[in-house]
Amino acid sequence: MIGHLNLIKDCRNYKVRLWQCPQFLFLIMGLFIIISIISTYYVARFYVEPEIVALMVLVLTGILFVISYIVVYSFEQIVISSQAKSEFVNIMSHELRSPLSAMKWQLNLIQRLKPNGEEIIPMLAVLEEKNEEMIKLSNKLLEIDQIEGNGLTLKPTTFSLSKIVDTVLKEQDGFAYIKDITLVKNAPKDSLFVIADERKIKDVLGHLIDNAIRYSLKKGDVVISIEKVPGFVKCSISDSGIGISSNDSKKVFTKFFRNQSIVSYQTRGTGIGLFIAKAIIEASGGKIGFESVEGRGSTFWFTLPLSTGQNA
Repeated sequence: MIGHLNLIKDCRNYKVRLWQCPQFLFLIMGLFIIISIISTYYVARFYVEPEIVALMVLVLTGILFVISYIVVYSFEQIVISSQAKSEFVNIMSHELRSPLSAMKWQLNLIQRLKPNGEEIIPMLAVLEEKNEEMIKLSNKLLEIDQIEGNGLTLKPTTFSLSKIVDTVLKEQDGFAYIKDITLVKNAPKDSLFVIADERKIKDVLGHLIDNAIRYSLKKGDVVISIEKVPGFVKCSISDSGIGISSNDSKKVFTKFFRNQSIVSYQTRGTGIGLFIAKAIIEASGGKIGFESVEGRGSTFWFTLPLSTGQNA
């Protein structure tokens, strides 16, 4: 019983503020009920008018109703968070199972067939690819921990955003070819330089372009546009895919979230890529957002600070 009264510890375990912690709110509600009963008793003794007593009871009832609502809402948020984490564990287990299974099959083949030097090269290539997938997944989990802890560690440099886009497009070219998607780049002739962490911005671009290809309809276009806006460089990635429903629009950048359109599309995903992308862009001094029409496609965009000397 005494252990349950450690409010600060309980709130830290829930990772919520004190005024959002159910135990604290229950304590406040209990104290308020006691004070209300005592106050009502003394008012009833000194004021015989029933209207005053009735009015006081109504006011106290309203306040109790508000506190009760806050308590229920806090519990709902904890339940939603718990459900999201459970779904995330299921998704992550599936994401890890795929590369691990592929690695196991390749190792079994190597043990059974005992291939020579040339025959083993493709098998080692598959092992390397699946190992890289697991490393990327681990890095995402570490980034989430940094975001929720002391914040992301960035190493800002000045670089050409257009060149990074070119690099990412080359990496995504094979995937786009398989999906029969045409990658189109629209950018000014003169390179626009930004100030940010080059490696992390490359990861953001890779994720956004990968999503655009993944959720596009066959024989569609994915258009990457770069333009200069006051004090910033804006990059937009547009597709003609499945789009995002209005009900899910507010949840797109939340952790572990995957909307029902994506789930029904039967494609892989962890639900953390956009959450990480938002944290990286905002930590870099930029903004990120999107416009979407369900069934017609989406345009995700972000801005980054323009390098000094190009603001003219």
